[in-house]
Amino acid sequence: MDTVVAVDRVGCRLLRAAALCLLLLAPSVEALSLKPDAPTRYTVRAGDTLWGIAARFLEAPWRWRELMASNPAITAPDRLYAGDVIRLEGPPASPRVSLDRGRGEAVKLSPGVRRAPARDAVPGLPLDRIRVFLSAYRVVDPGVLVDAPTVVAGQAQRLLSGAGDTLYARGRLPTAGATLGVYRPGARYRAAASGEFLGLELHRLGHVQVKRNVGAVAELVVLDAVQEIRDGDFLLSLDEGGITTQFAPRAPTVPLVATLIDAPAGVRHAGRYDVIALDRGRRDGLAVGHVLQVMRQGERVRDDHRDSVVTLPDTEAGAVMIFRIFDRVSYALVMRASQPLSIGDRLVVPRDLRATLEGGASS
Repeated sequence: MDTVVAVDRVGCRLLRAAALCLLLLAPSVEALSLKPDAPTRYTVRAGDTLWGIAARFLEAPWRWRELMASNPAITAPDRLYAGDVIRLEGPPASPRVSLDRGRGEAVKLSPGVRRAPARDAVPGLPLDRIRVFLSAYRVVDPGVLVDAPTVVAGQAQRLLSGAGDTLYARGRLPTAGATLGVYRPGARYRAAASGEFLGLELHRLGHVQVKRNVGAVAELVVLDAVQEIRDGDFLLSLDEGGITTQFAPRAPTVPLVATLIDAPAGVRHAGRYDVIALDRGRRDGLAVGHVLQVMRQGERVRDDHRDSVVTLPDTEAGAVMIFRIFDRVSYALVMRASQPLSIGDRLVVPRDLRATLEGGASS
């Protein structure tokens, strides 16, 4: 009997998974909505972003892939290049697009020989706004620092050190020639609802190279520094490899609710192109490129006629795109904001997918 029950439960889970897949593959509950002033022809320019281009055509830029899917002949719709020409065709109710790949300007190498220069795809979002968070910020478990080596002194017992200076560190350090990052702890992130600890933010101050090890002390040289290095700063291996710099806006495929828990730049309120931290990460199904809508909690007002308090409906305050992800924390860039975003604001999957996902989760 127990075996039959177990099989039934497995079958039930499989049916639920299949039903959810069908819902996710089905058309969105809202039709693809073009902007009233969407251009019929647009030439991609240097400095454009994928989000910016999508926002010229769509009310919901994260549905760019759906628009491009109307023309199966377009390969790599998330990779656009300066000089590409996008044409919008057909009625607004069922738009189609065509894409003419630009060739770029030819470079003359010698008489009769020309070569088109290598081209970089336009980024999904403005990289200058997030570059420091891609290269110099990371979120770790505090246990990483327990046995990490630390700076114990500078050259001639200086308290602060910069590029070209000599440092001395204590702890388990690699052999001479190895390069390390110098890090300083920042914010301690906690879940908005439970207060559960999620991770410790580290800021990288610069790079150092090990010159020699003498017993338990190592001599290092500072290769570069964006901020003065001081005693007590931590030395860790670098995590710069494998960080994504191409971002394709898209909606999450799982229902989730995140909370804005910090604005790492130190601002009280975040606006367009500000970086924010969320209390959801890789474990929760988020991925680089996912777009979330920011919802501002409705105000509580007094209903004098009924002698009671009523909560007004939540309102949309903006949209963000995930660009750096850790196990339980993510960094996102605010792509649009109709009002300043604040710590405690909720973030959800875009409205045009929400009903579909909720229906699948409850099946």
